[in-house]
Amino acid sequence: MRRHAGLLLILALALLVRLIFVYQWGNTLTLNSDDVGYVTSTRVWLEKGIFSYVRPGIVLAPPNCISPSAYITPGYPLFLAPFLWLAPERWALLLARYAQVLLSVASVYLAYRLGRRWGKGELSAALVAFYPPFILVSGLLLTETLFTFFLLLFLDRWLEAGASPRQWFWLGVIGGLATLVRPTGVVLVLVGLAFCCFQGRKALKALLCGLLGFCVVMSPWWVRNYCTFHRPILLSTGGGNPLLLGTYVNLENIEHGWNPYWPVGHTPDETSARQQAYALKRLKEGFSQHPRRYLYWYTWGKFKLLWGQFFLWGGEDKFSPVFTRWYHYVILALGGTGLLWLLGRRVPGSGKVLALLAAFTVVHLATCAYCRYALPLLPVLAAAASSWWPKPAGAR
Repeated sequence: MRRHAGLLLILALALLVRLIFVYQWGNTLTLNSDDVGYVTSTRVWLEKGIFSYVRPGIVLAPPNCISPSAYITPGYPLFLAPFLWLAPERWALLLARYAQVLLSVASVYLAYRLGRRWGKGELSAALVAFYPPFILVSGLLLTETLFTFFLLLFLDRWLEAGASPRQWFWLGVIGGLATLVRPTGVVLVLVGLAFCCFQGRKALKALLCGLLGFCVVMSPWWVRNYCTFHRPILLSTGGGNPLLLGTYVNLENIEHGWNPYWPVGHTPDETSARQQAYALKRLKEGFSQHPRRYLYWYTWGKFKLLWGQFFLWGGEDKFSPVFTRWYHYVILALGGTGLLWLLGRRVPGSGKVLALLAAFTVVHLATCAYCRYALPLLPVLAAAASSWWPKPAGAR
C-alpha cells in the first residue's frame, strides 16, 4: 500500500476535483453544439425508436419530421440512453456527468499504467489528472471522455498483447467500442492489425481474432444500416461536415463550427453528402488557385491547430487560459521529447505509440484539425513523459 501511496493520492485528488467541478457547475455545462445533438438524438431514440442525429440547422425538414440516419455512430447515445431511460432528464444528465467523472479517473489510472512501462507512472497520472481540459470534458456531454478511456485501454492492452489470439480478440472488441463512440476509433484497429501483420505468419491467427472481435461489436450497427438503408455503411455518413470544415484555411468565415451558406439536405445523411461534394469542389479550386496556401494549411497549418492549441470551450470562465496554455506546453514538451528519447533507444512500445499518434494526426490533417480532436491523445504523450523520471534500478 505504501508503495502505491503516490498513485492513490493522485487518483483521489483527481476524483475530488472532478466531483467538485461537476457539483459546482452541473447541467450548466454545455457548448450548445454537439452535446445538444447527442442528448436530443438519444431522447428521440428512446421516445420514438428512431436513431437519427437531431440538431437544429442540420436539415431542411421541420423538427417533427425525423427520419433514420447513420450520421453519427451510436456509441455515445448508447452511453446516455440508460440514464435518460431511468431518470428525468435533469437528473439523468447529471448522473451521466458523474459517470464520466469515474471514466476520467479510470483514464488517469490507465495513463499511469502506460507511463510506468518507461518510468515513474505517477508523473503521467499527475499530468492527466490536473490538466484543466480533462476536468472540463468530464462534465461536458461529448464523446471525449468515453473515447479517451477506450483509446488508452486499447493501447494498454496492445502493448502487452504479443501474438495471443485471445488478447487480440479483446483488442478487436475494445477497438470496436471506440469506433462506435467515434468513427476515427477504427484507426486503432487498423494500426494494431498493421503491426500484427509485420510479425509474420505466426500472428495470422491473432490478426483474424482481432478482426473477429471488431466485427462482433460492429455487426449490429452494420445490420441495422443495411436493413434501414439497403446498402452497407461501415462507420457513419457524417464525414462530409469535418471534410468541409477542414477546407477553410485558418477557419476563415467559420463561427461555432459552422458556415450559414453550407448546403443542407432533407435528412442528416443527405446534408453530409451535399457537404462532402461541396468540400471536394472547394479542395479542387483551392489547390488549383492557391496551391501554396492550401498546401501549408493541410500540413503545418492544421498541425499547429491540432496540437498547438488547447481545448477550453465553455470553460474559459472556469479555468485560467494562461495556466492551461503553459500546462499544455509542458505536456507537449515532456511528452514529445520523452517519446523521441524512447524511440532513440528503441524502447519496446515506443514505435507503436508513434504510429498511433501519427495515424490520428494524418486523419485530422485530411479533415478537421480542432484541438478538441487531439485531446484523447494527450494522455499518450503524458505517458511518454514518464521517461523523464526513470524508475529506480530493480523497480518493477
